[in-house]
Amino acid sequence: MLMDRVDSASKILDIAERRMRLTGYNAVSYRDVAAEMGIKSASLHYHYPRKEDLGIALVRRYADVFSERLKARTSELSDPHDRLAQFVDIYRFALKEQQLVCLCAVLGAEAPGLPPTITAEVKAFFDTNIIWLTQEFAAAGATEPSQSAKSTLSLLEGAMIVSSVNNDGSVFEAAASLIQSGALASNG
Repeated sequence: MLMDRVDSASKILDIAERRMRLTGYNAVSYRDVAAEMGIKSASLHYHYPRKEDLGIALVRRYADVFSERLKARTSELSDPHDRLAQFVDIYRFALKEQQLVCLCAVLGAEAPGLPPTITAEVKAFFDTNIIWLTQEFAAAGATEPSQSAKSTLSLLEGAMIVSSVNNDGSVFEAAASLIQSGALASNG
């Protein structure tokens, strides 16, 4: 019975995440998620009493999965350029293979209309990645590693959105090429 609850909660998050990455927080309703699962929306409230609770759980899970993927891809790599390439590849995979943009990019665009608790979780995701990128740019000898990190994250998130809107992966690849060429590290 406990496993059924865990599986249901996970499936709710899977469906809600995909929907939010496609349409945004405000366009997703419990009714739509429940219909896709074939259950009543009241069942969702058992796991996530408020939509805000669902949003917080989504961002936390998304951040954890991203962090786990990044660690798995970079733990054996010592060269910061190789590590940075793996960071970019996580975004590339989301855009090309999943055909989705970053959940936090979507929610970040909606920040003025989100509950502050969700905005805080999105900010934490971005802050964590800026810290990681800053360390990598510092190790690569960037003159202003923090600026390079912020520019890199902004460029990747924006490139995902523009590529998605235009259905043109070359926009993302141009951004990835700029990042991996070291141009952002040398310009700070």
